[in-house]
Amino acid sequence: MRKNALLTLCVSGLLISTNALSANNYSDVNQQQMPAQADNAMFDLLARVEQLQAEVQQLRGMVEEQSQTIADLERKQKNMYADLDGRVQSLATPAPAQPQAAPAQPVATGTPAVQAPATPVVSAPVTNVAAPAQNPAQGTERERYQQAYDSLRNGHNAQAVKMFETLLVDYPAGEYADNAQYWLAEAYKVNREIDKSRAAFNKVIVQYPNSSKVPDALLKLGYIEADMQNSVKAREYLLRVTNNYPNSPAAHLAAKKLAQMP
Repeated sequence: MRKNALLTLCVSGLLISTNALSANNYSDVNQQQMPAQADNAMFDLLARVEQLQAEVQQLRGMVEEQSQTIADLERKQKNMYADLDGRVQSLATPAPAQPQAAPAQPVATGTPAVQAPATPVVSAPVTNVAAPAQNPAQGTERERYQQAYDSLRNGHNAQAVKMFETLLVDYPAGEYADNAQYWLAEAYKVNREIDKSRAAFNKVIVQYPNSSKVPDALLKLGYIEADMQNSVKAREYLLRVTNNYPNSPAAHLAAKKLAQMP
């Protein structure tokens, strides 16, 4: 019995020692594997961060490129908007006839004047008879409007003002009356006649409320008040454009002006 007990104790001790040794070995293996796994995870994280940084830089470049493109488009749209009315009208308007010089009249004297034979003038043959000369107050409404507008575009502001004023007197409710009133206000504005310009733009709004020039007139009134440091009045006009005519080109310019104002 004692021998069996001793043998059992020896076997038990051997098993305990074997288990302890196995546990130590397993712990050592885990301790060796954990640093390696941590390093791999760190490298993966760094690689992902670098990839994200590259993607952010790429997106930033795309945003800057699109911002520049939008700025170019806005500038082109503004230039097209400023000249749109003239280009549309000039498509169907014939060139004005050139005035002809009047023939010289003989001078009366005490004795009968002897007329010398006229010297023939050699000219190219023509098939059509030229139209009679017209002064600025003659012609159809469209022709006179185009002449006045061309004068304004070519920098003859004083002449354009007179032509637009005369046209509005003769055709106060004509087909081009609202456009004539608007460009008359523009001519005043170019000449720095601010009070006249303000009054002329207001006439567009009051006398031609259904005209396509109303949002443009409100926009220009907002510009004038902003230039005169009347911020409250300027905001009132610009907000009328954005609220009442949100789909017009003038609304885009009004919103841009509002964003620039303090």
